[in-house]
Amino acid sequence: MSANLTRTNCKTHLVGVLVTLVLSFLLTSPVFALDLIPSIFKSTKINRNIWKQQEQHVALAPQTNGKGVKEPLNEHPAILNVADVRDALRSLDLWVEGGFFRNEEAIPVLSSGQIATLSRYLVEGLSQAAINEDVVFVVRGYAKVALDIAKERFWTAGRVFYKDQKLNIIVGTFQLRKDRGVRQAEGAHGVLDNYSDLHFDHGSRRKRTNMPGRIVTTPGVTFNGSRNEARPDWVQIDVALAADAYRESLVPDEDRKRDKRVEQEAAKLTVERRQMREEMARLRKELEVVKSGGAQVQGLEQRLGTLQELKEKSLISDAEFISRRKAILEEI
Repeated sequence: MSANLTRTNCKTHLVGVLVTLVLSFLLTSPVFALDLIPSIFKSTKINRNIWKQQEQHVALAPQTNGKGVKEPLNEHPAILNVADVRDALRSLDLWVEGGFFRNEEAIPVLSSGQIATLSRYLVEGLSQAAINEDVVFVVRGYAKVALDIAKERFWTAGRVFYKDQKLNIIVGTFQLRKDRGVRQAEGAHGVLDNYSDLHFDHGSRRKRTNMPGRIVTTPGVTFNGSRNEARPDWVQIDVALAADAYRESLVPDEDRKRDKRVEQEAAKLTVERRQMREEMARLRKELEVVKSGGAQVQGLEQRLGTLQELKEKSLISDAEFISRRKAILEEI
């Protein structure tokens, strides 16, 4: 009896110790813990997948999972250009707070591989979405580690919709990495592609996500302000403007200055040509007066001056000049 009681007490004590350790871990590292433990209380309902590859996807989903919550309807379906969306996404940078002795530095919000995938399938999804549907995504990227020798996977998830003639992007999960200890333990047992311990947040209109830093506002890229709150995880993009600004930023300063000079010279030449055409028209009109014998409307001195000007501008030949000059002088 006493032995059984002792074993029971030991089990109770062990359970208590484990619970205490778990609670301590959760309380001291709440953000890290929430990233590792999948949420069983909320998940995004997927209406239809546009593209899916293992844990990655671009899909159509309801605007919100909240019952009785109504959002303003989207402007869907939306027809956008893949190249414009690609360059607009390339323009997105994130300011990340530096250390005590460092300034802030900007990093791309999405990797080139993520942009290549999203620009194609977001456009396809938006062209098929209903007015009460958003496009949600999870895409994988790779970060260089160990002196750029190895690569580490990370995931970014979000929600996209088209409203007020702008592309709205809410970043939920940002560059989530699998816990290194878990990854090593799985690798030791031959498990390489297990994503069951990862929770991807597609973001929400109702709640700001814990994305670090803030997306940089650039031409065509602004924070959402519809709820009287500038949310750094929610940006509105004028796709054409942002794409043009990104392409312009790729032009070297010297080339931009040269193009500006060429543009100014072309404008100056256009003005000079217009002025020359106007002058030629005036001289032709005066020539017609001279040829028609309009002595009655012009004085001899003025007519001789006009005739000399016509000759200097090669509008009449030397023979015509001599002949006309002789005719004018004979009127004296």
